[in-house]
Amino acid sequence: MRYLLITFLTTSFLLFSACGPSAAPPPQAPAISPPTVPPAPSPAPAPAPTVVPAPAPTPITPTKQPGVTEARVIRVIDGDTIEVDINGVVYRVRYIGIDTPETVHPTRGEEPFGREASEKNRELVEGKIVRLEKDVSETDKYGRLLRYVYVDDLFVNAELVRLGYAQVATYPPDVKYQDLFLRLQQEAREAGRGLWAVSPAEAPTQPGVMFVGSIKSDKYHYPDCRYAQMIKPENEIWFSSAAEAQAAGYVPCKVCRPPR
Repeated sequence: MRYLLITFLTTSFLLFSACGPSAAPPPQAPAISPPTVPPAPSPAPAPAPTVVPAPAPTPITPTKQPGVTEARVIRVIDGDTIEVDINGVVYRVRYIGIDTPETVHPTRGEEPFGREASEKNRELVEGKIVRLEKDVSETDKYGRLLRYVYVDDLFVNAELVRLGYAQVATYPPDVKYQDLFLRLQQEAREAGRGLWAVSPAEAPTQPGVMFVGSIKSDKYHYPDCRYAQMIKPENEIWFSSAAEAQAAGYVPCKVCRPPR
């Protein structure tokens, strides 16, 4: 009997326990998710450097100085005239701004110091390559090219004046180097070079006179002007001043250029 009672109680307890509410599981701590770390921003791509193209090199082409032509001298005519070959064509060239005594003039013939001027010009330019520089006019009334002439760095027109082989002869509009020529002429005159070396026989013999003219012309000159030296003694007329010469109806020589 006791055994049955114990078995009953045990069975009831087991049944009650099985039917009773289940024990709640112990609370669990919420899962802690690791903090979300935003991905590091990708570095912005560096801007591509701006490439400035180098300027194309300027082609170097030979240029000619405006108004300047190269030529070869094939003949010297006299102190201020030459013949040149330009690309197979022969031209006669008259030097601008100067005048040398004549050697082959059709009416005046050979003038004093003309041969010396021609020889000096020949020494400077004959057979050489020269540069011909134009001023304003292309040719003179005889069809000759009007040019300034250079051999390397030597200005031939100016050199002939500086050495006293030529006088200044200015004819507008070709006056680019007029001041230079006048300065060189003054230096040559003061130094007594070339045609400015006046001999005692050619100097004025009357006291107080400064200029000479001819009764057969209307020009007055310095006594050492080559045109004055061509005046025959019986035709000479002397003046003590430019004003006196002008009062008599004379005008200044364009070559020796006495004062007005």
